[in-house]
Amino acid sequence: MINLFLNSFFITFVVVRVIAHTFHDRKNYGTNAENSKTITGWLRNKTGFDWHHIHLGFILLIISLSLIFYKITSFSIMLLAISLSLITDQILPLLNFGNYFSKKMIIGAIILHLVVSFLAIMIS
Repeated sequence: MINLFLNSFFITFVVVRVIAHTFHDRKNYGTNAENSKTITGWLRNKTGFDWHHIHLGFILLIISLSLIFYKITSFSIMLLAISLSLITDQILPLLNFGNYFSKKMIIGAIILHLVVSFLAIMIS
């Protein structure tokens, strides 16, 4: 199960970063002209709420923990890994340590992913 967790965790990180850097409209973010081609951009447009993938991560975390308390399955472990990756990737910018797209925040997210991976390995 730890291999499934780690693979899901790091694949999510890479996919989310590539999508965010490719499809996010940084120039018009926060304006009516924003044209991000991401899930969170679509949610911001439809709801008027400033959605970020950390919000989706917390929603998935609640769902995954509910499933895990019922029964540990491959699906619940994958969902846990995905949710923790979404949260870990965006926690530093949320705490105002820098711009999500900066090199500093990418390095910070990598370090946090390595810390969570180490903890997961120690727990397993």
